Amino acid sequence: MDPVITIIISICMFLLFAVAATHKLRAMAVFRAAMDDYQLIPQKVTGLVSILLVMAELLSAVAVLIPATRFAGYLTMTGLLLLYTTGISINLARGRRNIDCGCSGPASRHELSNGLVLRNLALLGLVILALAFPATSPAGDRLLNWLDILVIIFSVMVISGLYTGINQLLAQAPKLAALKAGT
Repeated sequence: MDPVITIIISICMFLLFAVAATHKLRAMAVFRAAMDDYQLIPQKVTGLVSILLVMAELLSAVAVLIPATRFAGYLTMTGLLLLYTTGISINLARGRRNIDCGCSGPASRHELSNGLVLRNLALLGLVILALAFPATSPAGDRLLNWLDILVIIFSVMVISGLYTGINQLLAQAPKLAALKAGT
């Protein structure tokens, strides 16, 4: 895969996981409560598991920016996304939609939905793509030129904006459905 694409995916995944971990660190009690709501692990270990998940998010975010640790970072992200998607799916199967996913921080409640599962599967697809096709170019390692840098900057801006917009739509969907049902 062209190194520009790898760099774009790496920066986007860094931003996603670093922001998610930062939200959780700022309000660990809220994240722990969300973890408790999932009812998948005993409450007495929720605190420890919450801290380990946040640390894994932070470490994987940094790891994908460093070529020597990128593979390990993507493997960790794969595991985290699979874990989160499984937890959401189990609770959706239980009919438990009214719990916060724990992914948007304390400022935004994000109820479980099929949209979250699809979002996570799309993110997982990007991570697997980056794992399966590491940065290579037909000419071997190439230096980035000014156009590559512009493509990286604007791509990250556009992808980040799209992700944020889609995530907000997913967060608002249950509220909109409730309004429609009430009218």
